[in-house]
Amino acid sequence: MAFPEDVLLSVVGYNGPQAAARSRINLVGQYILRRLISIIPTLFLIALMGFLIMELPPGDYVDAYVLRQVSQGNTGMAANEEDLREQFGLNEPVYVRFVTWLGDFIRGDYGYSFDQRRPVKEVIDERIGMTVLVSVCVFVISWGIGIPLGIYSATHQYSKTDNVLTAMAFVGLGLPDFLLALVFLVAAWGVTGQVLTGLFSPEFVTAPWSIPRLLDLLKHLWLPVLSVVITGMAWVMRVMRGNLLDELGQNYVMALRAKGVPERVVIWKHAVRNALHPLVASLGQVLAYLINGFTITSAVLGLPTIQAVYLNATLSQDIFLAGTILTMIGFLVLIGTLIADILLAWLDPRIRYN
Repeated sequence: MAFPEDVLLSVVGYNGPQAAARSRINLVGQYILRRLISIIPTLFLIALMGFLIMELPPGDYVDAYVLRQVSQGNTGMAANEEDLREQFGLNEPVYVRFVTWLGDFIRGDYGYSFDQRRPVKEVIDERIGMTVLVSVCVFVISWGIGIPLGIYSATHQYSKTDNVLTAMAFVGLGLPDFLLALVFLVAAWGVTGQVLTGLFSPEFVTAPWSIPRLLDLLKHLWLPVLSVVITGMAWVMRVMRGNLLDELGQNYVMALRAKGVPERVVIWKHAVRNALHPLVASLGQVLAYLINGFTITSAVLGLPTIQAVYLNATLSQDIFLAGTILTMIGFLVLIGTLIADILLAWLDPRIRYN
């Protein structure tokens, strides 16, 4: 039986896009599922390697702890060394400790922090909120300002504004964030007479949430955020400017201009979209930055964040605390990479999920 041509076209036109959309959704779902499954063995390897690396230095936490106590005059602590090692479970072989910790980790028990003398979960829960707050503020401001400045600088190449922005970016990249934090700390002390370390004044550290506590947080929050934003924004701006300049020199841009396509369409719809690829591809590192970024700045300013805890745990061989934070960092890198791959496929139709 023959169908009229218009009926066939209407059916193809109606079902074609829907079928293509369903097929792409299925491909995306299968791709995400495969990547999520692959995260499990990868996290296992990250946890294993991190645990082994923590065991590489000679001695363990008890050796370092006893040495510190003896240097402070507590010579009797040396006699309790073996008791402490048994108390912390460090008398077991490395593989037994790792298997025990990994089994507890899967059940939500991250172990016991030797240095903090409390469960690792308590240490992380206490600091994760402020860590995410500072990191998200830094990310949003750095990218929200850096990308538009990079676009403006590229589209006004060699102008006075471009020269000023380029000079500022080089200065921002050259100055470490902890040095900027010290400068702002001294400047704030000179203006207000207060030392704005930490994220709260002493009277608000343990106080319940209220409007005065929120205002006190904002009074302290600007200092670490601004210190890290300057370096982060400079990097984003330089990357965006360089990528966009490369794209504006491509043949497809010249062809679009020759066809009479408006300049704003050429830049925003085509060139900027392709120039975002390297920034999007770095999202894996950006998410990990939530946990392991601006470590020295956190230590200098005494911020109640995970970064300083991770540094101290690594130095003191607090293996369960350091191993848990390292596993969190690895997980964020893998999730960030997955998100970056999905966004790249959305930005560039040439990328396929299969």
